[in-house]
Amino acid sequence: MFFALQFIITFAKIIQMQRVRIQGFLFVLIILISGLSCTRQKNMLYLQNMVALDSASMHINENNKYKITSGDVLYVKVLSINENMNKLFNIESGTNVNYGYNEANMYINGYMISDSGYVCLPIIGNVQVEGNTIEEVQRILSEKVVEYIKDAIVIVKLTNFQVTILGEVGRPGVYTNYDKNLNLFEALGKAGDLTDYGNRSNLLIVRQTKTGSQSFRANLLDKAILTSEFFYLHPNDVIYVEPVRTKAWKMNTPNVSIILSSLTTMIVILNFITR
Repeated sequence: MFFALQFIITFAKIIQMQRVRIQGFLFVLIILISGLSCTRQKNMLYLQNMVALDSASMHINENNKYKITSGDVLYVKVLSINENMNKLFNIESGTNVNYGYNEANMYINGYMISDSGYVCLPIIGNVQVEGNTIEEVQRILSEKVVEYIKDAIVIVKLTNFQVTILGEVGRPGVYTNYDKNLNLFEALGKAGDLTDYGNRSNLLIVRQTKTGSQSFRANLLDKAILTSEFFYLHPNDVIYVEPVRTKAWKMNTPNVSIILSSLTTMIVILNFITR
């Protein structure tokens, strides 16, 4: 409505003052519609300030390995040639030998990290694991298991690594990560990337911590995101992609075009009459 009023006022001035030729006015209308309905390329390109030299260099991020914390759920499986000992360590449901690798079953048969940072396993008992990476936890548990079974192999997986992606993306939803790490670009790729209306310079990331929720604004256009502490995601992170400010205008461009076309027709007719 605001834009329509502006054009009506402009139209009245044109008719009253007769100083602007109709051809010039039509040209301005075309430029205006084209400019507002198109998304600038500079607002679509990721990591814009990464020059040629940067593309061959290393961007070290010390936060690339997630460390286990209380509330996490670990899937632990012990493998050895001693089947009887395996059964003592591995508590699983079902009779199918592959059933233990099912995603839901891995979570159900998983071991939750206590508030004090311990995981309680059969035979072994409580083991302090909080603050360690998956690789470190696997090594710690392996050292405990070999006290009972020689040459045993311990498999450790994090089963609660899920991220929620909302807003202007191709497929909003909750996504499960099966790898030990997940960065921001990988997560957005799972969700089908940002839409043309997604604001790439101001993503919101919300992370749950022991003291509450922590939020961070991420700019995908800046290479500094590669070394940010929020570049590598944590379990239960929420990513919200805001729409660009011009989304409403762009979505209403067809309606505005009809209004402008009607106004233009009126201007042409009145201009012909007042000659």
